[in-house]
Amino acid sequence: MEKDKITDMELALRLAEHIEKPCEVEVHGRRENIRNFYIREAEKILPTLKEEHAKEFLQSIMRKYE
Repeated sequence: MEKDKITDMELALRLAEHIEKPCEVEVHGRRENIRNFYIREAEKILPTLKEEHAKEFLQSIMRKYE
């Protein structure tokens, strides 16, 4: 995602969507979601967000899956 082309809230919403409804991949014959990948990406992005509401929203979504 190119952060400088979207607002902080748009970025938070996109990441939240992927955290809430993650894609699945096949690992050793089993289907597993990649939610943890998106949570790690969100953790990297959080310090760069300037909009406090976007930051709080994204953190609330992440807390659901700790």
